[in-house]
Amino acid sequence: MTEITSPLKAIRAKCYDCVVTAKEIELCSSPTCELFPFRFGKNPYIKHQLTEEQKEQRRVQLKKAREMQHHG
Repeated sequence: MTEITSPLKAIRAKCYDCVVTAKEIELCSSPTCELFPFRFGKNPYIKHQLTEEQKEQRRVQLKKAREMQHHG
């Protein structure tokens, strides 16, 4: 059994219990289910709008992390 590390992952796991495959989750025919909006493992109500400065900071952080992996 896979370790559940977040509420969204728990929702995704419940969807798998219900319909078995990722394709069936995508084609879910139960829009009245309370979990329906969260079935892709993401909160659809949170929209991340990053500024250009925030995007650049994340690019720099990712580059540093990749360099650490290659040199570590």
